[in-house]
Amino acid sequence: MSAILQKLEDTNYNEPSIWADWLDASNIKMLNEHPLMVALEKGEASPSLVKSLLAQHSHYSKHFTRYLCALISQIKDPLDVVALIDNMVEEMGVDGEDRVTHAELFQRSLRCVGVSPGDTPPLQATLDMVNTMLKRCQDPDPIVGLSALCLGAEAIVPTIYKPILSALEHLNYGPDATEFFRLHIEDDEDHALVMLGIMNRLVDDSPFKVEKAKQVGLELIQKRLAIFDAVWRNHLHEGAESLAPQQSYSSNDFWQVPGQLTARIPEKLTHKQVINSSSTNDAIFSNKRNHPVHTVNLPSKTISMTIGRLVPGGSTRLHRHNYETIIYVMSGSGHSKIGSEIVPWEAGDAFYVPVWAEHQHINSASEECVYIACENAPLLQNLGGIALREEL
Repeated sequence: MSAILQKLEDTNYNEPSIWADWLDASNIKMLNEHPLMVALEKGEASPSLVKSLLAQHSHYSKHFTRYLCALISQIKDPLDVVALIDNMVEEMGVDGEDRVTHAELFQRSLRCVGVSPGDTPPLQATLDMVNTMLKRCQDPDPIVGLSALCLGAEAIVPTIYKPILSALEHLNYGPDATEFFRLHIEDDEDHALVMLGIMNRLVDDSPFKVEKAKQVGLELIQKRLAIFDAVWRNHLHEGAESLAPQQSYSSNDFWQVPGQLTARIPEKLTHKQVINSSSTNDAIFSNKRNHPVHTVNLPSKTISMTIGRLVPGGSTRLHRHNYETIIYVMSGSGHSKIGSEIVPWEAGDAFYVPVWAEHQHINSASEECVYIACENAPLLQNLGGIALREEL
């Protein structure tokens, strides 16, 4: 096979900087800093969380041959076709060699961890990624499929697998569970490099084609982040359910209402160094909001307070909600779109966002903007889970 692959080896694709031209550092940062990845890396992930992630990854990865076959059908150069088929042979193990294939190693990992994918249905985010990957690989322009599989999957394997490996080691699952992930982190870059070699020639230094490839790669990274979001959200929900009080009240309980108020001093009255003590939950909150957000963690039942930050030129997502917000600008300047109004603001100003008004905050200055937002969302949640928010 070396003679066939010689055409792909004109460039040294093992240079560390090679991926910098194709994958923006900010995209890799989104993966690295996702709260799910952080929890895995730090050994804070529970066995159930690890199982949930691996089950969803199995639902996605079991279609690998479909993705690759769809891509191969769009490739015109016979040498490129053979190179990609060689990838499939190595992955699936149909060359007659006496070795354990990657697919078998992954199934072994699942068994060691106690994951039976058939017992866990795919999440909608997982189905979306499967469908998107297949659709991109079926695109008549082979650059699209190559970008999806290379930039959106194979090239980021170490970024995703390192935290998983850390979690498996922390939970003492043993070498049979970790071998698949260790192999892909340490030795298995060939798939990504072969695809990158083909892609590099097809784009032919065209800025338009390069940008198109990068956007497809980003699309698949965002789809994967959506899976991480869904797995993490389910994990947080399960944790909240286990901690939630089971008692509910009715009219028969009115006799329990006291005749006078009694001060109940909670154990926690301060949250020191809010920005510097950001939690894992803050990370997922920030990821969803598209900018850094630090939650003030105090036992209020009716109001919430967060500290938001916007980089120069940065903005929040356009959104609306059925709770009120009052914002005080601590530093920086910019403006907000509130309904049909444009509201300019600067450090020292406060402004109001009414219920269900579409709004977006934009930093138009050359320095970071920091603001405090106070909302009555907890009041609505504690009245019966009636706080609503909609991304637009």
